[in-house]
Amino acid sequence: MEIEVYDTYARSEEGLKIHFDVMLPIGGDEATAQDKAREFIEKISETANPVQLESCRFCHTETAKPEVGERVEQEGYCIVPIENCPDPQN
Repeated sequence: MEIEVYDTYARSEEGLKIHFDVMLPIGGDEATAQDKAREFIEKISETANPVQLESCRFCHTETAKPEVGERVEQEGYCIVPIENCPDPQN
């Protein structure tokens, strides 16, 4: 499965750079990627430590790894943490 990759950066109130990718099916758009990025940020933010979206831009297309492709097919997107991403389950 081919997917679109949106390179995304956010910053915590303490200045910590948070980097993750938003993966969408081919034909996605930047507005959808930004919406999914904001949803992820809400999940990882704490009230005392808000995270602000800095950028979310189309980067490239690629063949999805099986687990990413499955999530994109099931949920319409996938977030791939890269740097300083707190676990949204905690």
